[in-house]
Amino acid sequence: PYPAHALSASGVGALSSDAHMRVRTPFRCSPHPCEYEIAFVSDVEGDLDYFNRWVAGSRCVAYTGSDEAALTLTHARAYFVYGGDVPDHGRGSEQLLRLLVGLKRAFPRRVALLVGNRDLNKLRLTSECAPSDLARPHWSIPAPHWDPSAPTLSQHLEQVAAARGGGA
Repeated sequence: PYPAHALSASGVGALSSDAHMRVRTPFRCSPHPCEYEIAFVSDVEGDLDYFNRWVAGSRCVAYTGSDEAALTLTHARAYFVYGGDVPDHGRGSEQLLRLLVGLKRAFPRRVALLVGNRDLNKLRLTSECAPSDLARPHWSIPAPHWDPSAPTLSQHLEQVAAARGGGA
C-alpha cells in the first residue's frame, strides 16, 4: 500500500523533486496509517522572491501575516524539509535564514533543515571570525584541510595583490 519511492527505511516520507507529495506512512499514531503532507524546497540561494512565490503555492507552509516576517505550517499533518543552500548571491539570504530557523523553532519535530555545500561554506566563518583567529598573523593560518588544492590565506592575499598590480 506504500509506494517504494515515498518511504525511507525508517518509515519517514522520502524526498523527491516534487514541491509537495502526499505520503502514507506507517507511523504508530493510530491503528491505521496516518496521512502526512511534506513540502520540500531546496537551493533557494538567497532568492527571496523565488521563495515567496514557492510559499504562495505551498499547501503546507505559509506566512503568518501580511508582513512576511514569520512562517507557519498550515495544518497538523504538514511537514517541511529544506534541502540546503540557503545563502548565496541573493539579497534575501539573511531574511531567509531567519524565516527558516524561526519555522524550525516553532515546529522542531515537523521541520527539517538540511545543510548544503553553500551552507557549510558559510558555517566556518563563525570560527574564522573569532577574536583569537583574527588576532593571528595571516601567515600562520593554514590552508583549509578539506581542500588540498586551496591556497593558504597568505598565498591568496599574494595572488590578489599580484592580480591588482600590487605585487607580493
